[in-house]
Amino acid sequence: MRVMALPGSNTRPRPMAVTLAAEVQRPRATASNRGAAQMTTLSSLLRRPRWYAARLAAMPPAEIPHRIAEARRRLAWRRDKAGWQAFETTGDGALADLPALRARLAGFTAGEASRQISKSIRRSCEGRFTFLGEDWPPIVLRPGEPLQIPPAFWFHDPITGKSWPGAATSSFDVDVRSTGTEFGDVKYVWEPNRLQMLHPLAAAIAGTQDQVSRQVAFAIIASWAAANPPYRGVNWKSGLELALRLVSITLIVAAAEPSTLRAEERVMIRRLVVAHARYLAAFPSLYSSANNHRIAEGLGLFLAGALLADLDEAHGWHAEGRRILEVEAARQILADGVGAEQSPTYQAFTMEMLALAAQLAKELGTPLAPTLIERLLRGAEFLSWLVDENGRAPAIGDDDEGRVIAQPPDREPRYVASVIAAVAGLGKRAELAISAHDPHLRGVIFGSARTPSPERTGLRIFRKGGISVANETMNGRRVHLVFDHGPLGLMPLAAHGHADALALWLTIDGEPVFIDAGTYRYFSGGETRSALRESLAHNTLAIERLSHSRAGTAFGWLTTANAHLVEADQGPAWWVLGAHDGYGKRLGIRHARRIRRTQTGLAIDDRLVGGRRSSAVTIRFLCDPDVAVAIDGRHIAISSRLGSLCRVTPPSGFFADVVEAAHSQRFGHIAPAPQLLLTGELAGEVATTSIEIAGGEAADTRAHSRIDRARTVPQCGQEKLRRERWR
Repeated sequence: MRVMALPGSNTRPRPMAVTLAAEVQRPRATASNRGAAQMTTLSSLLRRPRWYAARLAAMPPAEIPHRIAEARRRLAWRRDKAGWQAFETTGDGALADLPALRARLAGFTAGEASRQISKSIRRSCEGRFTFLGEDWPPIVLRPGEPLQIPPAFWFHDPITGKSWPGAATSSFDVDVRSTGTEFGDVKYVWEPNRLQMLHPLAAAIAGTQDQVSRQVAFAIIASWAAANPPYRGVNWKSGLELALRLVSITLIVAAAEPSTLRAEERVMIRRLVVAHARYLAAFPSLYSSANNHRIAEGLGLFLAGALLADLDEAHGWHAEGRRILEVEAARQILADGVGAEQSPTYQAFTMEMLALAAQLAKELGTPLAPTLIERLLRGAEFLSWLVDENGRAPAIGDDDEGRVIAQPPDREPRYVASVIAAVAGLGKRAELAISAHDPHLRGVIFGSARTPSPERTGLRIFRKGGISVANETMNGRRVHLVFDHGPLGLMPLAAHGHADALALWLTIDGEPVFIDAGTYRYFSGGETRSALRESLAHNTLAIERLSHSRAGTAFGWLTTANAHLVEADQGPAWWVLGAHDGYGKRLGIRHARRIRRTQTGLAIDDRLVGGRRSSAVTIRFLCDPDVAVAIDGRHIAISSRLGSLCRVTPPSGFFADVVEAAHSQRFGHIAPAPQLLLTGELAGEVATTSIEIAGGEAADTRAHSRIDRARTVPQCGQEKLRRERWR
């Protein structure tokens, strides 16, 4: 972001609304003094009861006895230290042959996808690994010897340099929730333990029977198994992680062809599958935990049952996995196609899991229920509206860059579009595909559709999920608008939702203008994560600098707003009206917002309903770091490298200011972005913010690369609405 004051201005950019200290002052990989270590441990101990208290408050009554029984079961498993010896009775035997999956994996040998996959294969064979943008220490290769991964690799935190608990500690004794300042963010250590570096290797094995790739793949699996005996250490903590490991193992088994495996390889794979499946069956994510983790567990059990059909217990896993997938597809993808977690990337993640299971089930001759395929296609249709013309989805809610089919180190900025194309290929619905997506191994596996997508124009309202999307041509410019008037997230936790009720996201000619603050980190995100989740970081109205929903723990809330669609008109001069009650209990006020199309752009009408006095409010717009924002008289000009994009006119009597705010474009990354603040007072009247789209042939580059701040905006016109529409 470039900052330049207009002539005569002696002001400097205001400090960032959210501190960047967490990124700038990264912990060094050196030993801390004893006093600091003791304070860190004490802080972790103090956070732990707060997490349990918040989680208990969110639990429905029926969950309490379930958790008590689960705690007893964990106590029994905690005593088990037999390791892999406990699975000796699994023995050698058959592994399912998946020839159709093998044939699709083998199809990577041409085009840009082949080049990217080959790059990932080469890095793995050289012992170089990168996950979530962070490099792991390179593995020293000895000439003539196969790749040997040291045990410490699987527990390394690249941010803190520390090592997470391993085989010496029961997984049930590892605390991943309150150790952000002790070990680091568990997302980093879990990422390599998903074994997704095996996915490109599987393509090479299937396509060329490359023996080097095969040796590297089985060396990675053997190293992981040796360092991670069953139910010991951080890597046996989460069922979702176990399920994604089973996906990786399934791809290798399919690629190598089971009949070609050596006996010791088959035994190792069978023990791994049994150990993972038994954990998934014993510790399901139910009640308040039943979000995307539940779908992952269903996929894991489904795969385990398919791979080991000769075991009696495998039939139960397979049936239970199918049941979970079919039930959760209808629960977590709403009837209008919107993901219940209110996050496009988490929706794509769950859809990718469901699609993989559906594809394999069909090839095994036991297809999943048609209702599951129907929900997948509805989800793809919704997401196809949500992404802009460049195939990018607004970063609504959390995004931890989780993938089901992966090719590290690719972070996939257009992941959502890739999953849309995959589902379109699975369902033979090419018209749903988004042509603007990147070549990827996922496309090879699913036969992703790459036909030109039909133009989606006008206003589309997804009522159940509470999202409206407009694709319009205004003043000769292509405008993509998303408006959120839906739930906070999948209740009761709404773990991955953000406090973005009545927020909007705007793209003009493929250039992001109003964006989302992003995710940053999870358990190690601290106050920065909380700030990015709350409404002061989003493009909505805040009263008295209060968030309408207040964050508690990293995945919990102290209070939640309920948002809903009031009414809408989908005609040429369309408008959408939503409201939420997030300030009801504290201030007795409800916020209502209407977004409408005008002749030259958009208008945003904000009104407060209730309350006995006027309230200080701020209307916020977080702008993309690559745009310039300048206050020019009574307007705010927003421009990019393409020239002028739009002009914002604040409500009557409001002051305009531009400050630096925090923006997390990728997981673990944080940087400044300009945030436009419109500050004033409201009682019962309507405050109208006008957004005029710049003409396509009237680009004005004078405003580009400059920010002018702390300028009063003279009063301008204000349009009144019919009062009954705000009820």
